Amino acid sequence: MSLRIVSTVAAVALGVSASAFAQSPTDRTFTATGTRCEDVNWSNQTLARYPRVAKACQSVVQRDGKYFVVFSGTVTGVARHGRELTVEFKDGDRVTLNPPSDMMVDIEGTMTRAHDLQRRQELTFYVPQDQFVAEVPEGKGVSVPIPITQWEPPSVADAAPESTESRPAELPKTGTDLGLLALGGLALVLTGAAVTTARYRRGIR
Repeated sequence: MSLRIVSTVAAVALGVSASAFAQSPTDRTFTATGTRCEDVNWSNQTLARYPRVAKACQSVVQRDGKYFVVFSGTVTGVARHGRELTVEFKDGDRVTLNPPSDMMVDIEGTMTRAHDLQRRQELTFYVPQDQFVAEVPEGKGVSVPIPITQWEPPSVADAAPESTESRPAELPKTGTDLGLLALGGLALVLTGAAVTTARYRRGIR
């Protein structure tokens, strides 16, 4: 299910993105030579902050002479009344997006507020080559940029839990067989001493 994000503050958001998120031409988010994920060369700065970003790439598109990397994931969390969306990719990475407070989502023609989004809905967004933001098409060639505040790898807590099947109880081994050997040796010594004493007494008599 694809989602289209619309906002009454699109113009304001676009103006803010131009000043707050723009990067210099020499410090682009990535460069590309084609429309495949393999054609994307992420900048060292981007890879330093998001080392797994290349694995989450779905495809690459070109509009008006500019490249965009396409990302698609499943909504797994909606917080702060829709101002914080958590999206999980197929490889387990999670991104946190901060859309405008009055953002609306068009789900199959039905306008829905961000805080009414449900888990397991699919969200597709585009990252342009000149700024690391999530752009979602509003329609008619206009996109609304949304800041990406976090990009997290799979957490240890998400790993498959270990089996909790009951196992037969075993008593701990607290010793070795040396004690038994020592007792056996002591018994032989005592037996030998008793035999020797008996013979000695007989000899005296």
